[in-house]
Amino acid sequence: MWRRRTLIGAGVALALLIGLVLVAAYWTPSGQVEQSISVTVGDRTLTVGGYYKSIAQEDLADGLSVKVDGHEILLSGDQLTVDGKTQALEPGENVEIWVDESGKVSVKVVRAEAAPPP
Repeated sequence: MWRRRTLIGAGVALALLIGLVLVAAYWTPSGQVEQSISVTVGDRTLTVGGYYKSIAQEDLADGLSVKVDGHEILLSGDQLTVDGKTQALEPGENVEIWVDESGKVSVKVVRAEAAPPP
């Protein structure tokens, strides 16, 4: 008698577990997920965000090379190069790269916020 109850209890627990797994699989996002990474290079911060699938970074002697979904970003000294297009940077400027759902890259150069006085 107790064996039958144990088997029935285990079967009900297993059925509930399978149901929870199916419900969780149904409600989790199946598409691309927004993600972000920030890297400090000297006194600049490079932030890459958006809906990318793969990202790889390589430290260089004078900067950083980042490859995100086939786009190449190179930050060295006072220059930013994105897919072969070079842009000069002023002191105190940070770089934000955004990758949209279609894979298009947009670049935004922003002034670094000064630390509040003590």
